[in-house]
Amino acid sequence: MEFFKKIKQITHLMKNIDFNELGAISEKIDLPKIMKSVGELNDQQLNGLMKMLTEKAKKGQHQLPPIDGDFYDYDLKLTQEQRAIQMKLRNFMETEVEPIANRYWNKAEFPMEIIPKLAALNICGVAYEGYDCPGLPFIMEGIIAEEIARVDVSISTFFGVHSGLAMGSIYLCGSEEQKQEWLPKMQRM
Repeated sequence: MEFFKKIKQITHLMKNIDFNELGAISEKIDLPKIMKSVGELNDQQLNGLMKMLTEKAKKGQHQLPPIDGDFYDYDLKLTQEQRAIQMKLRNFMETEVEPIANRYWNKAEFPMEIIPKLAALNICGVAYEGYDCPGLPFIMEGIIAEEIARVDVSISTFFGVHSGLAMGSIYLCGSEEQKQEWLPKMQRM
């Protein structure tokens, strides 16, 4: 009887598995290793895994969270020009960075190809006066950090170190010669 039960299970699997999809998945992950790992889970862990997998698909949790972190309504204080910069950056992060962020994170690599595109946004050293910097209010530093971090904190950290820590150190502590030499180049990334 055990033999017929296994035949019935195999027949059920064969009818319900999309082999093209299975082939595509097997190119991305080690299926035998996954099967072994899943087989070692207890019932509670299996139920939790199934709930997590099916609820994400139902609730659409793969999308970015709603933009509601502006507790102090800073967005309302922005000029039209500043709001346009915010929206342009938001669009850039959602279309250029979000689709590749996890892939680079999983490879422990940085997406160097986004640097020229990020530079084109003209947001480095946004609050500094002169040296080819935009000279906008310091609130824009926070808005920019918020928009970048909303999609990928690693890129936000990179940008903060470049635009804030490195450029800021030269802007505040550098000689005029150092400022003239480095800030315009760094502003263009």
